[in-house]
Amino acid sequence: RDRFISMARGDYVTPLPSPLEVVSSPPLFQLPADAPDQETPLFVARENELATLATALETARNGQGQLTFVIGGAGRGKTMLVREFARQAMAAEAELLVVSGNCNAHSGLGDPYLPFREALTMLTGEVEAQVAGGLISQQWGQRLWQAMTLTIPALVEQAPDLIGTFVPGATLHSRAVAFAPADTPWLNQLNDLLASQPDEVKQERLFAQYAAVLKTVAAQQPLLLIIEDLHWVDASSSSLLFYVSRQLHDSPILIIGTYRPSDMALSRGEGPHPMADIVSELKRQHGDIWLDLAEVSDSRHFVDAFLDTQPNRLDESFRQAMFAHTGGHALFTVELLREMQERGDLQQDETGHWVAGQTIDWQTLPPKVEGVIEQRINRLEEALRHVLTIASVEGESFTAEVIARIQTLDERQVVQRLSRQLDKQHRLVTAEALERLQQQRLSLYRFRHQLFQHYLYHRLDETERAYLHEEVGLALEALYGDEAEQIAAQLARHFEQAGLTEKAIEYLHQSGEKALRQSANIEAINHLTRALELLKTLPATAERIQKEIVLHVALTGPLMTIKGYGAPEAVQAYEQAYRLVNQTEDSSQLFPLLYGKWVTHQIKAEYQAAREAAGQFLDLAKQQPDTGMLMMGHRILGFSLGFLGELQSSRNCYERALALYDPQAHESLTFRYGQNPIVAIHGPFAWYLWLLGYPDQALNSLKEAIHVARDAEHAGTLGYVLALCAGGLYQFRRDIEGLAEHARMAIEIAEQQGLALWLAFATVYEGWTMVERGQPEAGVAQMLKGLTDTQATGTKLSLTSLWAMLAEGHAALGQTQEGLKIIDKALTFVEDTNERYWEVELHRLKGELLLTRAPEAEAEANFQQAIDIARRRSSKSLELRATVSLAQLWQAQGKKEEGRQMLAEIYDWFTEGFDTVDLKAAKEFLGEG
Repeated sequence: RDRFISMARGDYVTPLPSPLEVVSSPPLFQLPADAPDQETPLFVARENELATLATALETARNGQGQLTFVIGGAGRGKTMLVREFARQAMAAEAELLVVSGNCNAHSGLGDPYLPFREALTMLTGEVEAQVAGGLISQQWGQRLWQAMTLTIPALVEQAPDLIGTFVPGATLHSRAVAFAPADTPWLNQLNDLLASQPDEVKQERLFAQYAAVLKTVAAQQPLLLIIEDLHWVDASSSSLLFYVSRQLHDSPILIIGTYRPSDMALSRGEGPHPMADIVSELKRQHGDIWLDLAEVSDSRHFVDAFLDTQPNRLDESFRQAMFAHTGGHALFTVELLREMQERGDLQQDETGHWVAGQTIDWQTLPPKVEGVIEQRINRLEEALRHVLTIASVEGESFTAEVIARIQTLDERQVVQRLSRQLDKQHRLVTAEALERLQQQRLSLYRFRHQLFQHYLYHRLDETERAYLHEEVGLALEALYGDEAEQIAAQLARHFEQAGLTEKAIEYLHQSGEKALRQSANIEAINHLTRALELLKTLPATAERIQKEIVLHVALTGPLMTIKGYGAPEAVQAYEQAYRLVNQTEDSSQLFPLLYGKWVTHQIKAEYQAAREAAGQFLDLAKQQPDTGMLMMGHRILGFSLGFLGELQSSRNCYERALALYDPQAHESLTFRYGQNPIVAIHGPFAWYLWLLGYPDQALNSLKEAIHVARDAEHAGTLGYVLALCAGGLYQFRRDIEGLAEHARMAIEIAEQQGLALWLAFATVYEGWTMVERGQPEAGVAQMLKGLTDTQATGTKLSLTSLWAMLAEGHAALGQTQEGLKIIDKALTFVEDTNERYWEVELHRLKGELLLTRAPEAEAEANFQQAIDIARRRSSKSLELRATVSLAQLWQAQGKKEEGRQMLAEIYDWFTEGFDTVDLKAAKEFLGEG
């Protein structure tokens, strides 16, 4: 239906030019002499599970994309299974591209899109570090390197917003120029993108573009995307996974996710796990997509197969005892066997076969995997234990150079300990990557299993942890230098645990701002909220007050986007910031705070207070050289005046705002104030133009608003204009088809982006169309749901027109008395709040309902009252509608000519909109058509 909706559905995929010649023998695969030896991981059993995954891949290869979750508790072998499947799949399919990303227990929770960033960076050829570190094979890396001639152009053409946000621009460019001629069009486009990266990126664009680049690549080479440890997923990544999963149906893409169900069941703070709702919806869409390693029936087979990877003479009684002790738990079996070999319970005979010792006391062996880990760690020499202890504080993934700085050792010495002893000899860690940050080399490692890291970290007491977190944080900060924002979330964690509160606050603020630039609103809320909580523990100085103001202002934007303008949390943030600003002499924050004050009052139907706040905003703007603030002031005052029924004054404000608007200068206000400014002018202006009697101008204004909103591709703006502005105008015009179309589009966008308020409004409007199409029972139920959801967001805005629709629904059900009760409630609301724009229609509807059960004089009085109010407010469209109702009543009373005269007077006033329902009805009554 339009470019934005196509992108939102994953259909915005354009063909790429023919790929360049494949790059051969890249120098990055000439590994240094001291690089870790590559090895094929030991893998046994799991034949059924591998076959299940192979079937899913074959289905995907046939153009029916698939999603599968491999689940099971810690140590069940999820990662090993998936990695072995990837190895076998690549061996069987020369064209298959395999990429992966890991969620992170510490940094990942607040680092938006972490696993998807890793996967996309890998897809576009940044694999040298992983090959050099032994994390992926040379064959795997070579395949991704050769695919760069497809994947990098796809990224540039399909997903420009992901460059610099998901994929580092500088390194991407260095890979691109290695094979693309200087005059290549897409390379020129990449150069332009790197020269003008936007400050903020809209989430709906990120999602649509990510799906588009995957589909474009997969159209040429099938794709396997692995996302590991989803139990640690950040909220934005879970939403992106859900979005991408809905685009798989026609692409050769297999997504495999791994997670621990026990951890997935846990809440995150005050809310549920980010995957909690998504998992049930995915099951509804895709069916049974879980491969549960806790329920496999061949655990004994795994024990036998693993024992037989080495020459042995272990009999059935030993094998049965091993299975009984470990239950076939993969990690427990592997570690217990190593433990038995090291302590002498198993020995090698003269032929090199492992045999059981004289007696094996199974009771003295650790009963759980944690016990095996404890004994493994305790047998290490002190120096190696100290290395691992420091590493455990950084996290499951850690940096050799950090350990070297803390221990004041030569970096190469630490790398040798990690690679030669702790990796090759003791099998406790594995090399992950080699990276270069400016002139600094970073050697990244990972614990072979999170349980090793967990054990080491949790045997530290609080004091030891605090000291080590401080040392790790300072070392990371020094290593990253000016680029510390890349790891702001990690630094915030380390400094908070170290008790360095001010540094933790600063990095939480940086993390929040970074998340906002990526439209990762939930992560932004979490970071900023935590920063405010820590700030409360500091002395009440002027610096603290200023920081609190900044954090509160930053927090309100994502709160309003996610929870609605009237959400108590958003209101509280603005009010607190406003109180604090009044304690200072700094007026720089007054505009966003006055805007927040205005929108808070407006959304709560405190219209007079909203008008005063808008007036304050406009008065302050008149003292500034910034025309953007002046434009904003007229815009918000016009909105408030319209709701108060002062339609001509509202029109004047909107016309001034339009005259001041400068698209180049004012576009950036979209993110600062939550809506594209020209859309926020044209959209509601359409309402007031219609009320004033200009139906065609109103429709043109709305169409312009929708056009700009689609091009801007900003979810909050598009949801606003479709759900509120278009919904209202098409309902005013009683254009059922137009309203149904726009309400459905609004619902789709709101559901995709989590826009609770606009989803609620659109639900009410769609319910009204159901009533008008002859489904009053279902329509009323839907309207009631939408109204409940609207008020749950703290919103009272526009309740008069929403209640009027509900009253019509009850009338269609023959429930006249219920309809009258709702109208009376709405009229009381008018008097309580001064929401006057729909007052005329409430009196007219009351008259129509009264005609079915009360004396005609009472209905006539309501029609007349509606006309009188409309005339005072210059509300020509509602005056026309009320006059038609009165004329029809008079006709029934034998006073048709009086009705014709009154109706002709208002009908003759109109100069446009003669194709609308109301003007057609008037024309028919007048006998002119």
